[in-house]
Amino acid sequence: MLVLENIHFKYKEPLLQNIHLRLAPGKLMALTGASGSGKSTLLKLIYGSLAPEKGQIHWKKEALLGPEYNLLPGPPFLRYLAQDFDLMPYTSVAENISQNLSVFEPEHMEKRTAELLELIDMESFAKTQVKNLSGGQQQRVALAKVLAKAPELILLDEPFSHIDPPLKLILRTKLFNYLEQHKIACILASHHPEDYMGHAHEMVCMEKGEIIASGTPESLYQNPPNKKVAELFGVLNIIDKATVLSLYPSLKINEGQEIVVWPHEWSYNAQTGIKVSVEKSLFVGNGYLIVFKSIESKRFYMHSKTALLENEKKRIQVTIDLCEQRLNSLEV
Repeated sequence: MLVLENIHFKYKEPLLQNIHLRLAPGKLMALTGASGSGKSTLLKLIYGSLAPEKGQIHWKKEALLGPEYNLLPGPPFLRYLAQDFDLMPYTSVAENISQNLSVFEPEHMEKRTAELLELIDMESFAKTQVKNLSGGQQQRVALAKVLAKAPELILLDEPFSHIDPPLKLILRTKLFNYLEQHKIACILASHHPEDYMGHAHEMVCMEKGEIIASGTPESLYQNPPNKKVAELFGVLNIIDKATVLSLYPSLKINEGQEIVVWPHEWSYNAQTGIKVSVEKSLFVGNGYLIVFKSIESKRFYMHSKTALLENEKKRIQVTIDLCEQRLNSLEV
């Protein structure tokens, strides 16, 4: 079990405050938040390249300590993939992966390297020098390198950022299946929801150095507790009190309260919906994202299987059940 208790950290100004986390062996935690929210700093504190100003970090019964206690960060059971990859450019892919394996066990080293080359789909690049690889290929090599010594816990900072979309889907699935199979705990820092949706056991949302929400990705998507959490998932609609009451006057909604409506949750209603006109129809591959504009110049986003004509008039609405559900999930 990874345990973070009351972690505080600052450079010149406070950066992390009141961080409490728990991560069981073999589980995947997604650490999310906008750039500058403290995700990377938190990973460095766990790894030991930085030390908290206050609080304690433990893996099982072992304290994870900072640079004042260790010449090099990271105990043997912990590995960290930073955004700079930390590869040896003038050696081969296979040599990079096997760098930390024992040369006194050549059969194990060869077998382990081959296994990880297969995991990252780079068997044919085994003898290629890293300097001749693309950024995405280098990122895959760095990922295999942190797995080489079979760690119990790995920390991944934007591990798919340079990888092409088709391969990214395959690699994510293979990697997370591998981690689950080998009971390796993982904290994945990313601001791309596709990196962890469907895989993470827990999603931890950060804002200005604090945890503002945590839960399963599904629960936070279905019932975001606030606007900041909802924005981490992508395109959304924020519906204010006046708009909600224009649809359902009897609903109890406090001044300043807003609800989140995802683009796929709208439907048409010719009698009671919000009056809008089509501003744009944006092709998004599996359909269109329709950008509507209301009489009050508010914009709304809706998924559609077909494009709509510019300036076409519509009425859109969401169900009263959805409005009540979102109001009940809001923080008070």
